[in-house]
Amino acid sequence: MAKLIRTKSLKENTTFEPPLVVGFGIESTTVGQPSKMTMQHTDIPPGGRNQRHYHVKCDAGMYVVRGRLLMFFGPDHNQQEVIAEAGDFVFVPQGEIHGLKNLSDTEPAEIVACYGGVGTKEESRTIYVEPEYK
Repeated sequence: MAKLIRTKSLKENTTFEPPLVVGFGIESTTVGQPSKMTMQHTDIPPGGRNQRHYHVKCDAGMYVVRGRLLMFFGPDHNQQEVIAEAGDFVFVPQGEIHGLKNLSDTEPAEIVACYGGVGTKEESRTIYVEPEYK
C-alpha cells in the first residue's frame, strides 16, 4: 500500500554519518512493510565531511539539492575527486569507496540519497574505511 512520509515526522539520525544529519524517509520501518529501497534526506553542515565508506549490499544514488560538494571516489592509492553541484545526480556502484565534503564554510549543503535493493540502512552493510571527522 502507498504511504506518504512527511519530513517533519522523521527522527534525525546524527550517528549514521557524523557530522551529517540524516532523515531516513523510506525504509522498511517507515513504510510499515518490507521494502526494497531506502531513501534519505541529508543535511551537510558548512565544511562538514563524512567518513569514506562503501556499501557491501547495494548501489547508492544521490541528488544534490543545494550546495557544492567535493566527492571522493575509490581507494587511497587511486582516489578521484569531483565537484557535484545543486541539480547533479551521483551514482556509486556497490562496493565502491566514496565520501563527500561540503565546500562551503558558511552554508549547509543538502542531498537526497537512495540505496537500491535494501530495505534498511543496516541491510546496506556500510563499511567505513577511515575515522570519523569532527
